[in-house]
Amino acid sequence: MNSKKLYASLGLITLYILVFVIKDFFSEGLYQDETHYLPTAVRFSKEIIPSIALLKDYNELNTPLPFILGGWVIRIFGEDILNLRLLTYITSLVLLLLFVWTAPEKPSRLFLCLFGLLLFPSYYLCSIYYYTDIYAMLFVLAGLVAYLKKRHIYGAILMALAIACRQYMLAFPIAIIFFEIVYFDLRQPFLTSLFNRLRQDRTWLYYGIAVLSLVPWVILWKGLAPASVMEDQYYETDKLIRYNFGYVMYASAVLTSYYIVPETLLFGKWRFFIEYPKREPRRFILFVFISAVFVVLFPAQQAYNPYFTWPYLGYVDRLFETIGLTGIFKQIVFGVMMLVAFIRFFSFRLNLASYIVLFNILILGKAQLSWDKYSLPMVMTLWYLALFDKEWTYSSQANTLTTGTDKAR
Repeated sequence: MNSKKLYASLGLITLYILVFVIKDFFSEGLYQDETHYLPTAVRFSKEIIPSIALLKDYNELNTPLPFILGGWVIRIFGEDILNLRLLTYITSLVLLLLFVWTAPEKPSRLFLCLFGLLLFPSYYLCSIYYYTDIYAMLFVLAGLVAYLKKRHIYGAILMALAIACRQYMLAFPIAIIFFEIVYFDLRQPFLTSLFNRLRQDRTWLYYGIAVLSLVPWVILWKGLAPASVMEDQYYETDKLIRYNFGYVMYASAVLTSYYIVPETLLFGKWRFFIEYPKREPRRFILFVFISAVFVVLFPAQQAYNPYFTWPYLGYVDRLFETIGLTGIFKQIVFGVMMLVAFIRFFSFRLNLASYIVLFNILILGKAQLSWDKYSLPMVMTLWYLALFDKEWTYSSQANTLTTGTDKAR
């Protein structure tokens, strides 16, 4: 038995017990979204298998699997928010234990990657309250593990279950599909190379089915969520055709805050960013130009309506505003953080982490509002993939960046 994994597991279990005691056994009143999540779970508790009528209009924006699970718990243990919080809390612990026990056999980075993940404050908040994010994250991580172990039937099912918890988990099977099929063979025309990849390796088909699992929900609701709640939260039909590029820039800033900066500090890789402009001047100028376009044309601003009145984009934005960083200066900092994200993930040959970042931040441009925790599943998978990295340096053999995620193929 791997001693590091055992110590990490015992440490996590101890930590979770301490938090449970310190938080007074989760006895506090309903917290924010719990005020409507609890009644929704109670509605689902009335039916062991939810009816089409209930699934069609249950007054939440999220896909319903967490409420179905919550309904079962209420049906068995009673209508008490404590029961639902314990369900979420145990799910959160199971996720971290899965993170630990599916790591490489000699996980030299295990404690650092775990620490990096737990630095994201939303992980704590989404674990101690009855929120839906942890359920989606568990299925995403389990699906990623299945993919890396080439258990693709299980991987597809788990990704479909993740989408049944939160619609935007769609980003992860899409990322796997692109990682599997987009391969540039310079000896062949691109379309020929792409066709050969599609024909020779059918792995992408499994995850294509996972992506299509969202279609029945869209057909049922005739949209991306039940129509009544979309109207209540001012996510009207005409808004669906719009895309918020400012949210993309803020999602990039969140990625830099909660993953790239901690990763660079923990693994001591500042030199990569310092040397990058000299090594790749043309690409660096391109990234600077794209970031500047976002700053000038698509500044990051929060949605504001009678339903949602918090003015900040999220915790990073609130921190900046608190220290006096506002207006165009704040937008420039967001742009610089986007530049850092470009350099880290899109400098050379795209790997699995690159596609996960790309499709997550693109999908977040369609969110009804901006929020740090929407990037938590992405950050979690990046810390998991970091467990497999042995190097983070320029290859001496070619102009590529060597990372373990390339080897996961």
